[in-house]
Amino acid sequence: MLVLYEQSRGGGAAIDLARELAEREHAALTVVGIAPQAPSGPRCGNSALEYNQAVAASVAQDLDEARERLGRASERTNFQLLIAGAEPSLQQFAQIGGFDLVLLPARRRPLRGRGGSYHPEASRLRLIAGAEIRLVAPGSR
Repeated sequence: MLVLYEQSRGGGAAIDLARELAEREHAALTVVGIAPQAPSGPRCGNSALEYNQAVAASVAQDLDEARERLGRASERTNFQLLIAGAEPSLQQFAQIGGFDLVLLPARRRPLRGRGGSYHPEASRLRLIAGAEIRLVAPGSR
């Protein structure tokens, strides 16, 4: 099972569901965080290197929070920091890992009314054969 953790109510709900499923089904669990990156280079003005390093450190800290939230289940969990725009992408990571279930924190689309949950990675991940992609919203089980 693969879980994308983001510091949000949806991210917390995804971790809680992952813990429950891992304990009940004795499933292997991998938690990933994705560090977005700002463009850098001669046309972008100042170097974004330090900023990008700080963002990656923040996401690594988020993964530590996920580890704490998992409790005892974290002992059997692999944690991985992915860098946006670098390989492997989340889709590549999920495909290589052969995960059968991917939990994504649901995000709300405020102007969509009911059923407005989504995650930008969901459509790309649905291309992986055999993997169930599940959006997890706070309060859903």
